[in-house]
Amino acid sequence: MRKRYFIAPLILLALAGAYWLGRVQPRASADGMAAAAPAVAANADTGQGPASTMPSTSRARTGSYFAGLRAGADAGDVTASTRLYRGLSLCHRLRAMDWSNAMLASELLEAQTRGMTPTQLEGYRMQLDGIESRRQNAARMNERCAEADAAMMDALVPSVRRAAQLGEPHARACYLAMGPNFDMRALARHPEWIDQYRGSVPGMIEAGMAAGDWAVVNILRGAYQPDADGLLAGVLGSDPARHFRYLKLYRLGAGPGDIAVLDQQLAVAAARLSPEQRNEAETWAETTFRRDFHGRSSVGAPGLDRDPCVFPPE
Repeated sequence: MRKRYFIAPLILLALAGAYWLGRVQPRASADGMAAAAPAVAANADTGQGPASTMPSTSRARTGSYFAGLRAGADAGDVTASTRLYRGLSLCHRLRAMDWSNAMLASELLEAQTRGMTPTQLEGYRMQLDGIESRRQNAARMNERCAEADAAMMDALVPSVRRAAQLGEPHARACYLAMGPNFDMRALARHPEWIDQYRGSVPGMIEAGMAAGDWAVVNILRGAYQPDADGLLAGVLGSDPARHFRYLKLYRLGAGPGDIAVLDQQLAVAAARLSPEQRNEAETWAETTFRRDFHGRSSVGAPGLDRDPCVFPPE
């Protein structure tokens, strides 16, 4: 029964979708859309509002769930902004998995049952029941995602950026770490996102540090590492002194299981610096740890997942 192990991704997607479908409202109210309009108009020329945040071609579908969330996000509603980027992210993953899910279901349905023991047959029946349940769940998810036209689906990266600008920590970690690379197919159609990312990074770093966000520290210690790869590393540039700063700060809040590895990394990083640079970096790290992180450990801090763009349930 090798095939039964292939169904795990379907289960995870189904659970995420069931949770999301349980959270959404059928449609944004007309009052909510009207309330958002003044803020939308006021921000049109600032470079921070909806004119630079979401593709204007999506605005026609003002009655849809996603358009209502986008209006709320453009008006500064963090909750709406969070639901928008997570909903669009789920729709992207759902569309990408539709074909593979169908193939996996076909494989299971074509499995030969002759020779199976009663226990194996019962397990097979349960898997078939699970496929049908997940099929129905996926159909409901697809119905919700069908409200997002191509232009709205292209708004995944701008929606993450908007939520990050509003201070939502998971969006901030994802956007700093991935930027427009989070949706590379859309990036090919929107090269201007690179400049938007370059302009957004300094403010998000400052806001994350002021908020005592360990995920930001974790991302920066990697981005500043000499010869680091990735878009953020390209924007910030290699800086051994700053790498040591953030590495030292991360070490101050580390849990017992990370200390040995971090101490080894600190020793390697310190060898690249002069004594004056090391002293300055250690003083900065200790001051920042007390002032902005209040001596808190990073253990269990949100956003420290291996992939910062895997979002938790709301």
